[in-house]
Amino acid sequence: MIFLFTIKIFFVRNLKTSYNKYVLSVKNKLLIHLMDCQLPNITENSFLDGKLSIFQPIKGFRAGLDSVLLAASVNAQSGEKVLEIGAGVGTVLFCLMNRISGLEATGIEIMEEYHTLSLINAKRNKINANLILGDFFTYENLKKKIFDQIFFNPPYYPVSNYKISDNKLLDIANIEYPGILKRMLNFALKRCKPYGYITLIHRPARISDILSILKNGAGDIKILPIVSSNSNSASRIIIRARKSAKGDTKLLNPLFLYKDEKKRGQKKQYTSEIHNILRNGYGLNF
Repeated sequence: MIFLFTIKIFFVRNLKTSYNKYVLSVKNKLLIHLMDCQLPNITENSFLDGKLSIFQPIKGFRAGLDSVLLAASVNAQSGEKVLEIGAGVGTVLFCLMNRISGLEATGIEIMEEYHTLSLINAKRNKINANLILGDFFTYENLKKKIFDQIFFNPPYYPVSNYKISDNKLLDIANIEYPGILKRMLNFALKRCKPYGYITLIHRPARISDILSILKNGAGDIKILPIVSSNSNSASRIIIRARKSAKGDTKLLNPLFLYKDEKKRGQKKQYTSEIHNILRNGYGLNF
């Protein structure tokens, strides 16, 4: 039913201008109704100061700061082929495409609910990307392709430490089952072209595991700690590796999300660098 409705979008675009506002209002109401039938409790969220409007489920993985930072960390150039593994509703990929035009972009997502929303989000934001429903490890067409950039935001929490809920959409995004991180990294090493880049965001606790895999095919690895409070303890790390390169691994100075808090109870404020990433779609230069 959703796909039939997307066909109507093309027809709507050809209607007279005087009817556009009315038609778009009706279209959005119908679109939300259709999605509510499949995924209850969907919200519409703005990213990059309104440059992107993204539908995503309330009860499931919700794109936020990690997604925007990951997109900002991908150092792609116009004309390159890029792949996101686990594209979800499309937030990371679309943020990247908003910053860099002319990309040949592919995203693969295993969950049909997220994938359907990514198709709708692409249409709404006028983004042209190859959005695939499937498992990156078994999808045959991907096994024949090579990419300049591969990036992903993998599940963070080992299944042994995670309390499984009845929320399948949330669990599949959060739970790292044994071997999945290794499979993602090995797949990226195989499908990335020589001297292309592999970028991911994760918890600092997984640095040694990630590096032990990347060292088998990549070098010039940069590790960017992300600090969200005055504790100076990183809550996330962004790792970028270059396939076939031989450069040293470098631990970079931390990226602080917030300005120094001088007074207790003072509301946190993003640094100018983070503000420009979140509002203006700037990239992270490292």
